[in-house]
Amino acid sequence: MPKSKSIVDQKLSTLAQPQQTVLLKQAQLIRNLIPGATECISYNLPAFEVQGGVICGIEGYKKHNSYFPFSGSVLNELDSEIENYERTSGSLHFPLNKTLPVGLLKKLIRVRLDQIELKSRKGSGPNLCYYDNANLKSRGKVRNGEMHGLWEFWRKGGTLMRTGEFKDGVQVGTWWTYDSKGVKYKSTQFNAK
Repeated sequence: MPKSKSIVDQKLSTLAQPQQTVLLKQAQLIRNLIPGATECISYNLPAFEVQGGVICGIEGYKKHNSYFPFSGSVLNELDSEIENYERTSGSLHFPLNKTLPVGLLKKLIRVRLDQIELKSRKGSGPNLCYYDNANLKSRGKVRNGEMHGLWEFWRKGGTLMRTGEFKDGVQVGTWWTYDSKGVKYKSTQFNAK
């Protein structure tokens, strides 16, 4: 049975050549860099997201292809790296027949992941931290600047590594450690002082 196309590939497959081939390749480069991201359509753009926000989107237009960082400030942080590209406040334009270089993609993605992490620290939801591949590194709550409540920690490959509770920045209760397959194998007891 043939593999069905992803939501991003379905949308990009509607473009004319050579854009279709270039943007399908661009999407695969992004997938390879951030396998922890989920594919979606956001603002009618083929995009990649994590808990906390959209990382990026791509689309083809008549005279260029565009990379959308889903933040007006990502491109400003990389001024020198993108000085040879045309851009708007919310998109980076690249040629119809060429993908963005992997090194530049890595930088664009990391800046956006950093912004998503920072935003999570200012809200009332979970505090999020991501590896460069968009897999969660940690998730938990903060109260009065201290870790508080349930926290979860993952390995770079995406498997759960450790879970437990903090009370005002101090580990308390039973903490669980998981093996490389994400199976519970050890408990450690912490007593509040």
